[in-house]
Amino acid sequence: MKKTLYNCIIIGGGPAGARAALELSKFTNNILLIDYREILGDKLCTGIIGKECAEKYGLAEYLIHNEGNSADIINPSDNKFHLKSDNPKAFIIDRAKYVQEIIQKAIKNNIQVFYQSRVTNITVNKKYAEVSYTRSGIKKTICTKSIILASGLESKLISKLNIKPINKENILNGSQIILKNTEKITNTKVFLGSRFGSQGFGWIVPTFKDELLIGVLTKSRSKNILHQFLNTITDEYNLKNMDKKLIKSWGIPIKPLIKTYSDRVLIVGDAAGIVKPVTGGGIYYSQISADIAVETLKIALNKNDFSEKFLSSYENKWMDAIGTEIENGNKLRNILFGFEDNLLDNLTNFALSNKFITNILTSNKSSFDNHFKSVLNFINNQKIMALFSKSKYSKIKEIIPNMKKDIF
Repeated sequence: MKKTLYNCIIIGGGPAGARAALELSKFTNNILLIDYREILGDKLCTGIIGKECAEKYGLAEYLIHNEGNSADIINPSDNKFHLKSDNPKAFIIDRAKYVQEIIQKAIKNNIQVFYQSRVTNITVNKKYAEVSYTRSGIKKTICTKSIILASGLESKLISKLNIKPINKENILNGSQIILKNTEKITNTKVFLGSRFGSQGFGWIVPTFKDELLIGVLTKSRSKNILHQFLNTITDEYNLKNMDKKLIKSWGIPIKPLIKTYSDRVLIVGDAAGIVKPVTGGGIYYSQISADIAVETLKIALNKNDFSEKFLSSYENKWMDAIGTEIENGNKLRNILFGFEDNLLDNLTNFALSNKFITNILTSNKSSFDNHFKSVLNFINNQKIMALFSKSKYSKIKEIIPNMKKDIF
C-alpha cells in the first residue's frame, strides 16, 4: 500500500503548533498534528498574554480568567506599591482552552490530529522526512514533505537534527501551585528580591475562578524556593488546605537555539527558545514564530524546495521580527535581576512612590509584550532622566547611565 505523504507534520500541540496548524490549513491540505497529550494545550503555565497578542490573534471573552490592569509590586523589605492602568495591559487566560479553540478551527479546515502519540524519531532524506511515533504501544512511521517542530523545551528530537540544544545556563526554572482564593485577592502581586534565587521573582495571580496561581521563576531550584515562599505568605493570604505535593515545575528557555531550521524542518516556540526573556512568557512569541514558519513553508511547498538553505530564510524573518527584542530582553533581564536587595528597596521606594514615574509605567507607551522597547522609552524620557539624576542616592543616579552603557 502506498504511504500517505503529508505536506506538513506538526509535532506538538501547544500555542505554536496550534497556530501553525491553523495557518497552514488555510492554504493547503494533508496536514497532521501529533501530540502526546489527550487534552491539547494542557501544560503548566500562568497563562498571561499581553494586549498586543490578544489584538493580533483574537481572544474570546470566555477564555479570560482575569484582566491585568493593576498589580502590586512587593520589594525585598515587603513594602507594597500599587500600580493601575486605565485599560488592561494583559489577560490571564485559560491556556488549554485557548489552544483548543485554535485547534478546533484548524480541524474544521480538515487537518488531522493524532492524540496520545509520542514522536520518537525524525529522519530526513532527499525525497521526504520520516516521523516515527508510538501510539497505544504500537510503533509506526509516516512520511512528510516538511516538519514544524513545536514540541517544547529540551525536546530530544532536536538532537536528531544535529542541532546543539539550549545551554542549561539559558533555562529558567518555574514552579507553581494553584490554591483557593479564600481572601478574595483581586490584584496580581509580583515579589522581588534575593529570596527568589538568582534572577528570580515570585507571583500571586488571582483568577475569576476564585483560585490563586502562586509561583516563582528563577535560575535556582524553583521548587525549594516556592516551598519557602509559601511558608512566608501562608498567614498573610490565609492559604488553607495547602498540599505542597501539588506543586508543578517546568523549564523556560530565555535564549534561542543557535539554529532553528534544518533540511525539511523548522523549529518554533519553546522548542526554538523563542520566548520573552524578562518574564519567560512564551504564548505570544511562539505564535509569531509559527506564523513566520508557515509563511516560509508556503513558498517552499510552491517551489518544492525544503532544503536547509531555502528554509534558512525562516530564521532571518523571525530575527527581524522579534530577534532584537529577545537579545536586548536578555540584557535587560541581567540588569533588572542583578540589583542587590538594598538597591531594589531604594529603587522601588524612589520610583514607585513618584506619581509621574508610575504614570509613565502604566501609560500606553508601556507594553507587556515588548519589554525592551518599553524600558527604552522610559530611560530616554528627559523628565525621567532628570528625576533620577537628582536622587540623593548615588546608585540610583547611576542606574540610567549604566543601563544605557550595558545595553548599547
